[in-house]
Amino acid sequence: MVQIEIDEDACVGCGSCVEDCPNDVYEMDEAKNKTKVVNLEDCMACLSCHEICPAQAMEHQDIHVAKRLYIDRKVNYALDRII
Repeated sequence: MVQIEIDEDACVGCGSCVEDCPNDVYEMDEAKNKTKVVNLEDCMACLSCHEICPAQAMEHQDIHVAKRLYIDRKVNYALDRII
């Protein structure tokens, strides 16, 4: 299962990850004005939250990024055809 750690010292409380997450994994902790993980089991490791975070305050562990593997294969295939 994916593990997500949010660095509260780095988090600026913008809420971009909360708005961007397609599975509502996050919500704002109003008392701290920081993001918190509330539905970890719904995370599909798309990393859109990580990409949109201006402070890079999130760390994801135990993920397999299949999309990246697909892109690498596509690029390698294209390069093989050129060479």
